[in-house]
Amino acid sequence: MCFSPEASFAASGILAGTSIAIMRLPRDGRSLPLSLFPAIFAAHQFIEGVLWLNQDGVLPDPYKAVALPAYVLIAYVLWPILVPFAAYMTEPERGRRLVILACQVVGVGVGLSLLVGLLQDPVDVSATCCSLVYHVNAPDLLLAPYLIAVSIPFLASSQRSLVLFGVGITVSCAVAAVATASAATFPSVWCFFAALLSAGLYLHFRTVARPSDSVLTSLRAMLS
Repeated sequence: MCFSPEASFAASGILAGTSIAIMRLPRDGRSLPLSLFPAIFAAHQFIEGVLWLNQDGVLPDPYKAVALPAYVLIAYVLWPILVPFAAYMTEPERGRRLVILACQVVGVGVGLSLLVGLLQDPVDVSATCCSLVYHVNAPDLLLAPYLIAVSIPFLASSQRSLVLFGVGITVSCAVAAVATASAATFPSVWCFFAALLSAGLYLHFRTVARPSDSVLTSLRAMLS
């Protein structure tokens, strides 16, 4: 398995296109956090592409000084907080919302704990033959709560397409764990897989789209 700046930038471009396609679909206002996933992953992969170019000596260290904190904040702090929130906002059933809310509490705890660690110790990145290694203050005991926060919320969803997304996230986690040589390379590999999976959210929004809610459809009707 080999990752590269080309792979990161290609993934970023695909996800940027997916994000634009989702934004053109009619969506309920409560689904806005979920609809932002491909756009955030697009930015995340673009940032990692910049870090790859820095490691390859193409870009100087000032680029790394901006890109590295941005990458680790998204990977370690944003996702465990945003994923449960997005799932909670799209879930109509009260019982399932309570399960997701419990995951939200876990996610906030994990995100804030990792944020403290990132602020206390300097972060760095290096390259192996096939992935980037992020040197961060992330205790191993936070791994399980992190995985709970980013996988269980979608597995608990009443919407089949989001359950499948949750299954994909969980499976990609297992594949990344097997494919990586160390815990330090795990975030880069797993985020790449999760980013690609987020492109599938277009099918979810395409399925649940209600044409009557579409501003674009309304404008077309007025002009016809």
